[in-house]
Amino acid sequence: MTRPADRVGPLWILALTLGVVAVFASWFGPLQILLPVQADRIGGPGGREALLGLVVGVGAAVALVANPVWGLISDRCRAGLGTRMPVVYVGTAIGVTGQVVLLTADSGPATVAGWVLVQLGFNGPFAVLAALMADRVPEQQRGVVGSLFGVGQIVGVISGVVVAESVGGGATGYLVLAVLTPALLSAIVVAGRAAPVVAPAHAVAGGGTGVEVGGGTGTDAIARPGVVLADFRPTRQYVWAWLLRFLMNLTNAILLVYLFFFLDSVVGAPDPGNSVLMVTVITLVLSAVCAATAGAFSDRLHRRREFAAAGALITAGGLLGLASSTTLPSVLAAAAVLGVGWGLFIAVDMAIITGSLATSGTAGTLLGVANIATSLPQVVAPAIAVPLVTSAAGYPALYWVGAGIAVAAALCTLPLRGVR
Repeated sequence: MTRPADRVGPLWILALTLGVVAVFASWFGPLQILLPVQADRIGGPGGREALLGLVVGVGAAVALVANPVWGLISDRCRAGLGTRMPVVYVGTAIGVTGQVVLLTADSGPATVAGWVLVQLGFNGPFAVLAALMADRVPEQQRGVVGSLFGVGQIVGVISGVVVAESVGGGATGYLVLAVLTPALLSAIVVAGRAAPVVAPAHAVAGGGTGVEVGGGTGTDAIARPGVVLADFRPTRQYVWAWLLRFLMNLTNAILLVYLFFFLDSVVGAPDPGNSVLMVTVITLVLSAVCAATAGAFSDRLHRRREFAAAGALITAGGLLGLASSTTLPSVLAAAAVLGVGWGLFIAVDMAIITGSLATSGTAGTLLGVANIATSLPQVVAPAIAVPLVTSAAGYPALYWVGAGIAVAAALCTLPLRGVR
């Protein structure tokens, strides 16, 4: 039996983080700038909200299926080839194709088709990146690596928005992302081949063998010879961790999807795109700082759920502040509070999810199902938002609802006593 690695190296962690940056830049540059601008151009003032909701909702519905399917495929690839990387190659090719379609889209159906391909494609590498953390990272490093996984998401969101805003929200943003995304994702392929790392202790403890994954060669590290149906059964802790992730991402989707229109219609920002960038940078820079700090502390204290609960409650406070905001300075103040809350949550999110898995042999599949909790909110958020923002209650009601959802997320941490 191959001995499990005590720690993963800094270059591999950097490569993993760059891969996350790539995927999130390709998702959130369009979500926050490019798609709203496109929807405004195609649908006009009377139809832009409905068109954006359709595009985002259909794309997220595809992601609901794509992520666990890619995870299952990556588990099969790992079992047969000793590597999950074929999923990265194929998924990236599909995603880049979608970006090219969006580059030339001038109608609602073309925009929907392009975004579907982006969601379908890039959920492949994202499923692999999550599974690699379960494959390789030992428990004593999961707070740090998981927080950097979250920081990568933050940097990706900022990078995507900066790219989109720097080209004035135009179609050129899709072209830049189509070049940037595969370039950054190549880092995890190179790092995996250059410095293969064997599976962490929890994988071997189940009775499997060590495995070099991520681009090297080796044998599969599943808990028992041959994955059986019982391996796919979620633990009670996994269910609560999934619900926590879903509710927190729903609050985030409620904030982000209609932020452009909120700043335009309610705040009256003269340049909504630039204001989105300001809100995004403030929120996510604070998130990154909090996540990096809290992740290290969670490893040291051997505590995860307390950080998640605090993050959820602070997020609720930020959304309440946003509900009462009518000026840009008050929006930026609420964004700062939201940044702290989100940072505390993402510092421990991946550690909580991976710590709730019963076996590593189905990690790709179960983490793919866990990633539904990230994509499903993009379907649910428009269904909640459109009736509220088009009614007399407007955006304040939307953010009040978001605050209530964040409080519910905090309550989900109470049963997570077994996750450290």
